[in-house]
Amino acid sequence: MNDHQPPEERSACPVGAAGEGRRRASELLEDFLAHDHDERITLGDLVRILGDRAFGALILLLAIPNVLPVPGLSTVTGLPIALVAVQMMLGRHEPWLPRRLAAAGIERGAFLRVVARAHPHVARIERRLLTPRLPALTTPTAERLLGLAILVLALVLALPIVFGNQPPAFAMALIALGLIEKDGAFVIAGLVAGVLAIGIVAAVVLGLFQGASLVVQQILG
Repeated sequence: MNDHQPPEERSACPVGAAGEGRRRASELLEDFLAHDHDERITLGDLVRILGDRAFGALILLLAIPNVLPVPGLSTVTGLPIALVAVQMMLGRHEPWLPRRLAAAGIERGAFLRVVARAHPHVARIERRLLTPRLPALTTPTAERLLGLAILVLALVLALPIVFGNQPPAFAMALIALGLIEKDGAFVIAGLVAGVLAIGIVAAVVLGLFQGASLVVQQILG
C-alpha cells in the first residue's frame, strides 16, 4: 500500500495533448504514485516503471526531490540525470542505467510524499501554462542538444554545494515539462533558468572560496 494522499482529480487534457495520445506530466506522476512500490524505490525501478515514456518523465521525477527539496538526494539523483543526458545526446530512445547505479535506492515514503506534493502544482501548470507550441524545440534533434544543457545542470546539481541544488533542478524540471508536453516555450524557460542557475551557483562557490581565503589569511597572520 502506498503511504501518500491520493492526488487531485485529473484535469481535462486540452486539445492537442489528448488528441496526440500522449500522457500528460500529471498523469505520469499519478501512474507512478499508484504503482505498488517496494520499501525502497531504486533508480532501476524508476526506469522500469516509466518504460518507454522517454527521458522527460525520468528527468522530471529525479528533479522534483531537489526542487522541493529533500536533503541528501542531489548526488543520488544528479548522477543518473547526467547519464540520461548523455544518452539523450547519443539519440537513444529509452534511458538505461548500469547495474550498480540502478540498484541505488530512495526511501519509499519520503519519495512518494514529495511526488504527491508536486502533483497538484504540475497539474495547475498544465491547465494554465502548458500547451504544444514551438515544435522545433522538442524534436529528436533538439533533444540531443538539450541533452548537453541537462548534462551541465545535472553535474552542477550533483555538487555538494549549499543552496546549489534547487536552481539547476528547477531548470531541468521546466525543460522536462517542455519535452513531455511538447512545449518549446517551457524548454526556453528552462534554458534561461539554467543559465541563471549556473550564475547563482557560481556566485555561491565564489563567495565560499573568498570566505575560506579570508579565514586562511587570518590564521596565517
